[in-house]
Amino acid sequence: MLLSVIENPTRRKILEALVREPHYPLQLSRELGLSQQGIVKHLKVLEDLNLVRSHSEESDQGGPSRRIYVPTTGFTMVIDIGPGLFNTKLVTRDLEPEVAVEYGKLEDEDREMFKDKVLEVRKKVEEIDGELEELTRRRADLIRSRERFLNEAYGMIESFIDDYQTRRVLYEFMQRPDLDVKGIAKALGLRDDLVKGTIKEYAGGK
Repeated sequence: MLLSVIENPTRRKILEALVREPHYPLQLSRELGLSQQGIVKHLKVLEDLNLVRSHSEESDQGGPSRRIYVPTTGFTMVIDIGPGLFNTKLVTRDLEPEVAVEYGKLEDEDREMFKDKVLEVRKKVEEIDGELEELTRRRADLIRSRERFLNEAYGMIESFIDDYQTRRVLYEFMQRPDLDVKGIAKALGLRDDLVKGTIKEYAGGK
């Protein structure tokens, strides 16, 4: 469901705006150049999936109240596809709590402090982005190593074993070390004893 939601470029732009600061539909309509009705439809999809939430807020210009939208959760979606590899993972994280800080008008004496803060944040973000890039490169190297080991094993299995179900069990056994016999059987829709016997015969498992 998340993939179908965020594949839409308008919804991605809405989320990008909301993570910067809360918005109401008219603001988003003006920023994205779309009708307010269309924006509200996209917001409803996001709200139904609990990616955003809304509340009513009084207008600061004396007009009618309006609905303001904020993000509710952060998540990282990872999809690995390659020879011998298909893996999807969704990692959610709670957003940092909003800290209500009241700032007055920017006075002249505050400008240097303001500039320093902007530059400090930019530098910290640059450092963090560099660390994330390094983690991404390291992860790509590990995935290539994983693919290399699995592909070598897959080639042996395909050459030596004719039975399709046996190959399926061995593939799953190697690529999912987090699963025990019951987990492998459930993932493949096979009987526990069949999986256990296959692993014992071809991998020495107990």
